[in-house]
Amino acid sequence: MFKTKSKFIYNPESLSYDKVDGVKWLQKSIIFGLVMIIIGTIVGVGISYRGDVNLIFDEESGMWVMPSKHDVIIGSSEWKDSVFTDYQVRADLYLARDEFTGTPIKGDILALAAWNAYDSTGILLPVELCLAQCQWESGMGLKGRSPVNNPFNIGEYDSGTVMWFDNTFEGTQAYFYFMCNDYLSCKPLAELFKNFTNCNGKRYASGEYEKHVPPQYYYIKRWLNKEIKRKKKTTK
Repeated sequence: MFKTKSKFIYNPESLSYDKVDGVKWLQKSIIFGLVMIIIGTIVGVGISYRGDVNLIFDEESGMWVMPSKHDVIIGSSEWKDSVFTDYQVRADLYLARDEFTGTPIKGDILALAAWNAYDSTGILLPVELCLAQCQWESGMGLKGRSPVNNPFNIGEYDSGTVMWFDNTFEGTQAYFYFMCNDYLSCKPLAELFKNFTNCNGKRYASGEYEKHVPPQYYYIKRWLNKEIKRKKKTTK
């Protein structure tokens, strides 16, 4: 049976990514290629089409755009700069809450770790997800066995610790790689929230993880959207 790898398309309004059916993705690329060949033949212009390139239809501009090496995202050449700048702004806004005073987690740490993981995997981990997990795992790096260097409890088991990190960024980067490679590469958020296990069926943490992280994720998302709208109104 012919299978295609799942694609993820970025939603700039929700700052999340949506899973795109691989077969439909391929069908659009093939149809577009055939149309371009026909048009080229009619107007007498030789048009080159690479069948190995997946094109994305941008509904806003009405144009098909060609992704870069990793990007399967609709947007300009400055997409990464704008998205990860916004990533940092949203993270810092939530981390500035009084209950997180003294947290070692910073928006620039999360944005850089997300950027690196995206470059390696093509997957953008939602800022609300990392904030929700960090809050549940270590209270934003304020409690636990090694909260400062390992705020996401990577390699921390009920039986003991098997991984150690030298600083906050190193532990945070390990989390982003871990989630993008072993979880989000095979599951959309909706499925992950129902069963928080990786591609091999292993759980991220013991206990009722699904009852805590998903509600926190949606709370953070609503809180950030509300605060950003409020700030925009006060600056007008």
